[in-house]
Amino acid sequence: MEGKTSKANLVKNWVASYAGNFVGSLLLAYLAFKSGTLGNAPASVAIATAKCGLPFSTAFVRGILCNWLVCMAVYMASGCASLIGKMVAVWFPISAFVAMGFDHSVANMFIIPLGMLRGADVSVSDFLLKNLLPVTLGNIVGGALCVMGLYGSTFGNWGKKKDE
Repeated sequence: MEGKTSKANLVKNWVASYAGNFVGSLLLAYLAFKSGTLGNAPASVAIATAKCGLPFSTAFVRGILCNWLVCMAVYMASGCASLIGKMVAVWFPISAFVAMGFDHSVANMFIIPLGMLRGADVSVSDFLLKNLLPVTLGNIVGGALCVMGLYGSTFGNWGKKKDE
């Protein structure tokens, strides 16, 4: 938005990151399932079922709120010089999103497939269309508009004319 990268490079980065996270999350879910390290993981079944049963608008808003907190964690950590400061800065917003039950697309790329492997009555279509799509769109709004947009328009050049 401030001309530091092209829109094409932004989209390319987002697609590569999303695809890599998706493949990695599916692989981790499969390995966790096969390893038996999580026992029978009954919570994953309940979580997958509940998350895929949300109305589109609810999943979308949960995605906005979640990535707002995640991006604030990254933003706050970037302002800290010490490792301890970065850890504390990240801890509270991430703990808040987990405690409040918000949805992050990458986290859901792991927990919902794990629940499906454990027997959740969730189809691939349910996962992709009823959860991953609205949550991803919400995550984009939460990060790009609620954090970057506000920050860029307040402190950066976003929305300002070239001659200002």
